Amino acid sequence: MRQSFVPKSFTPPQQSQINDEYYVEPINTSHTEEDLRTITNNAETIIKLRGGSRNGWPTIFTYEENFIDLAWLQMCFRMRQLFSYIIRDRENRYIGCIYIYPIELYFAEKEKDYDVDFSFWITKDAYDQEKYELIFSHLIAWLKESWPFDHKRIYFRNKKIPLRLKS
Repeated sequence: MRQSFVPKSFTPPQQSQINDEYYVEPINTSHTEEDLRTITNNAETIIKLRGGSRNGWPTIFTYEENFIDLAWLQMCFRMRQLFSYIIRDRENRYIGCIYIYPIELYFAEKEKDYDVDFSFWITKDAYDQEKYELIFSHLIAWLKESWPFDHKRIYFRNKKIPLRLKS
């Protein structure tokens, strides 16, 4: 079984404000239908911002596959092996998702330089409202303030990274 990649003394945030407009909450199986609907309706934007995967996610995904995926994410969160959160706005709308993974899960070749694989996506509506950079910058501040990672060892997987955040 994969070991925790956070210290035993660290308590991962549960529901957490990232700014006045947005908060995050751990994803779990109770979100299966909402998650699948959000992913399906925003697949093109997700791929544009974060990329897709070899198994066809986010364009080829059934309810059952999503339930299994969320059960895995929920268990891994509980075991402190990786962390996934829904991003919600103040009206409680699901506007995106965050992934905080140990680097070796998908990028073993980057272990020398990084400890954490961080990525996220937002919905097309939020992206069209030009919320991407704002949310990205607040998520980075949240990572620095609320997590025990060396921020210089965080790999930002997103395909689109604001220029001011690249340095």
